[in-house]
Amino acid sequence: MIEDLQNKSFQYPSDFKPPESINDIQQIFKSHDFYDGRMIGGSKWKYSKKHPEDLIIFNANILMPGYGKVWYGDLNLSQDYKILKRISKCLNETLYILWESDARFGNENNPTEELIKKAAWNTDEDKPTKQWYCRKQGLAE
Repeated sequence: MIEDLQNKSFQYPSDFKPPESINDIQQIFKSHDFYDGRMIGGSKWKYSKKHPEDLIIFNANILMPGYGKVWYGDLNLSQDYKILKRISKCLNETLYILWESDARFGNENNPTEELIKKAAWNTDEDKPTKQWYCRKQGLAE
């Protein structure tokens, strides 16, 4: 295998992607107790009411450049951001969090670069709160 890689010529050194599969990536999420389809509350309304200042994304999608969608489930970004930053560090890659409709319902086949532009937050940004997100979007809270 190493000989095969040494014999391949890449236009740029960054062209080579490690042979990680989506399953390997998802194992890192699971090791941080982030399982696919994660639910953070039985009632979206009640959970949101209990956490009025938090940036909550139900049915969120997490994308990674070069791989696309790698995880989905409910996130309270104002609480989960530290763990997501740790996962990002383990993967040595920025993670992009999208609202449900931005990466589903026909949008999931859009190019990853296009989807990333719709990210509500990414792991290179500061702590996300509802107020932070509203300012980022130029919206009144």
